[in-house]
Amino acid sequence: MRKILVLSILIAVSAFGKSNTEKLKAIRHLDKIIFGSCNNQHQSQPLWKHMIDERADLFIWGGDNVYAETTDPEKIRRAYETQNRHPDYRYFKDLTPLIGLWDDHDFAFDNARGNFKFKKESQQHLLDFLQEPLNSQRRMKEGIYTTYSFGEGDQSVKIILLDNRYFKDLDPHVPLLGQKQWEWLEKEMMESQASLHIIASGLSIFSPKLPVTDEWADYPSEQKRLMDLLKRTKLKAPLFISGDKHFSSIFMNKGFLEFMSSGMTHSVPSSMRAFLKKSYPFSYFGLSFGQIEVEWMKNNPVIKLIIKNSSGKSALSKSFLWDGLIWKEK
Repeated sequence: MRKILVLSILIAVSAFGKSNTEKLKAIRHLDKIIFGSCNNQHQSQPLWKHMIDERADLFIWGGDNVYAETTDPEKIRRAYETQNRHPDYRYFKDLTPLIGLWDDHDFAFDNARGNFKFKKESQQHLLDFLQEPLNSQRRMKEGIYTTYSFGEGDQSVKIILLDNRYFKDLDPHVPLLGQKQWEWLEKEMMESQASLHIIASGLSIFSPKLPVTDEWADYPSEQKRLMDLLKRTKLKAPLFISGDKHFSSIFMNKGFLEFMSSGMTHSVPSSMRAFLKKSYPFSYFGLSFGQIEVEWMKNNPVIKLIIKNSSGKSALSKSFLWDGLIWKEK
């Protein structure tokens, strides 16, 4: 136990002073990933201390990382600055490598779409917040979609970050992701040799359609296109992660596994929870973050999905094994 504690301290000390890019490059394998969404920079943020204690290999911002709620790009920049001044978050990001994407409230405002005229400026502010290098290709293109690869051989992990805001509703034929992003995504999936794929979206991908929320189910043609692509490419071990809804849930739908973690600073009103429970039976409605623990069994991933509460304890968890064809609950 003492050796493990000493090793953890040495790893933590070695992370300080390194850029986020350097910390990402130093990741040799992913055993523990944490992620979260819906974080209001002006509200109490009790989760960072517990996320610090986790000593995770990687953190993924899942969208609505701040609440800008504006059409003014300068106010978007200031919202990120406010978040960066939070003392617990400052310590956390010094310690933990991070990546991420956006959703509507940090892109601009509630339900903002691709016609937001300052989206290029908003993109640069997000990438500044994520500490993306100034010469990054992610800064040169339209949209913030990208991939990251970690690990080697039969225990490699590929993370695919989707952008469901920049192109939203601009093209009637591809209204959510846009044609360029679809071409990129198809190429990434066709060529991938990874043994575990984590596909992140600000909006829930496989949640059932609800009358008061925004999700991929509002775009059935694109949801079907994604499912067809997954089947055609036989993508190994796809795990979908999402946020947006101000509660957390683990569910299977249409044969696909999704882990939704949402509500880092605020959650859905109690009056809505009984209704939501009907569509999302395995859910937690308090402040939370998501945790993914990865092990390998004969080169197939075993994942434990944990919803952590505001005390840093497990509120709900499920484990799954990829059997070569589908996820099976353990």
